[in-house]
Amino acid sequence: MLDKRHLFLTVLVILTFAPMGALAGDFHSGLSLVCSDCHIMHASQGHGYNANGSGVVTPFDPAGHHFLLRNDVNTLCLSCHDGQAWAPDVFEAHGNGFVRQGGALNEVGGNGLYPPTTGHTLGATDVAPGSSPAWNDPDGLNCGNCHAVHGGNSAGYSGYRNLGGHGTAVGSSFAISYTRGDVEGSNPLTAWVHENSSSGNSANHYGYTGLAFNEPDQSMSRYAEFCKGCHTNFHGAWGGAEIGGVALTDSVGTVLAYEEFIRHPAAESNIGAIGGGHSRLTQFTGHTNQVQVMSPTGQSPANGGYDGTDTELTPSCFSCHKGHGNQNAFGLIFMNGTGTITEEGDGGAYRDLCRQCHGQGA
Repeated sequence: MLDKRHLFLTVLVILTFAPMGALAGDFHSGLSLVCSDCHIMHASQGHGYNANGSGVVTPFDPAGHHFLLRNDVNTLCLSCHDGQAWAPDVFEAHGNGFVRQGGALNEVGGNGLYPPTTGHTLGATDVAPGSSPAWNDPDGLNCGNCHAVHGGNSAGYSGYRNLGGHGTAVGSSFAISYTRGDVEGSNPLTAWVHENSSSGNSANHYGYTGLAFNEPDQSMSRYAEFCKGCHTNFHGAWGGAEIGGVALTDSVGTVLAYEEFIRHPAAESNIGAIGGGHSRLTQFTGHTNQVQVMSPTGQSPANGGYDGTDTELTPSCFSCHKGHGNQNAFGLIFMNGTGTITEEGDGGAYRDLCRQCHGQGA
């Protein structure tokens, strides 16, 4: 586990003067990493950086905080990332007019629409579900537990959405690589995530239809490897203790797929690969509205949807859950396949999500 002291030194703040073309891994890194946006040297400043006092958007708490922060970690993060026009809004409801891929965080004692059961809860001291060994933050969950607050790891790498706190992304082989550009023309397929740079202002780059999740390696999901940093027991290889499964082989003993899992896989298993009464590719591609999956050919809701020509589509953590959460239990996405998409999906029941891929039942 990384030393929390190194995670708390600054927080995720989108700079008001950062170029609008900068994307997730570009913030809090290089020239956009401005120490004084998050830190105050003498705990004595009561004014902004310019004559009219409007140059600082983060509140100043004269009580003083560890590591010279301007406020406690979550309050400081949310001073930019909650209801501001210049930065992605990651907390509870928002009014930016697009469906956030990550959804919404909630907090201990938050409002009734976003209770702690609906996703990651700021300030929570509960043990992370499935963590092995058991993990929690005794000081309460904060943004730095999942995001690299200085934008990169020790090797200078800035990954997708600055992911890299307690999870495996920072300082390991499981960094989630990303690229940006026009989705139709410049997705190299070698990065795990591609962001559509033509989707408007910086906040829109976090929208559901602005992202493509590639699959450079059919044997794994780097997104799932990151989530495994806390939710250990929910992730594993075919046939292992976590996921289980029984091998299906051809006439010469080559393993074609696995079935009879004890936990839903987040990598390796392509939709429809087993056949029969399991997942069906035609069930998934037949929907007008689809959840995100990994595609080796770069198909996604950002690029016309999944049309069935890619037969190696693979679900992962983000297919069923919003990374931050939403108004459904566990941040689940109840996507029926028709209607208006919200962060909760376009349906109203658990079965709507299951039936994105599975055809059992009426």
